[in-house]
Amino acid sequence: MNSRWGLILPYIAGGQMIAIFILRNFFSEIPAALFDAARIDGASEWQIIRLIVVPLSMPILITVGLMAFLGTWNDYVWPLVVLRSPEARTLPVGLAFMQGEYEIKYGEIMAGYAVACLPLLLLFIVTMKYFIRGLMFGAIKG
Repeated sequence: MNSRWGLILPYIAGGQMIAIFILRNFFSEIPAALFDAARIDGASEWQIIRLIVVPLSMPILITVGLMAFLGTWNDYVWPLVVLRSPEARTLPVGLAFMQGEYEIKYGEIMAGYAVACLPLLLLFIVTMKYFIRGLMFGAIKG
């Protein structure tokens, strides 16, 4: 309670299920002929992973990472339960506590929300190409 590890460890343990499901489905759709052709050309298993699997899976890895980051960044309930001291609060919890009981300062709260969305916006702009490619991977069959 009231520590960063109490906040981090459940995210590590619990957030892996959907990522494993998505990645397993992605990797099962990679044609086995690619691996066989690489083995015939003399590639080792590590070379196959490094030169074939990782470049093919970059869009889905970035998409899963971005989804996990967004879910963790925007989480409200778990940090509210675990973190008690005002210094340890996460951004969503701190913004919720900015509202007074009788007085709400809308300007300060909206400025806080604008600052809170900047890292997400910058991250999405940087990874947008991979994110869209990862989302569209299984949508079009040809």
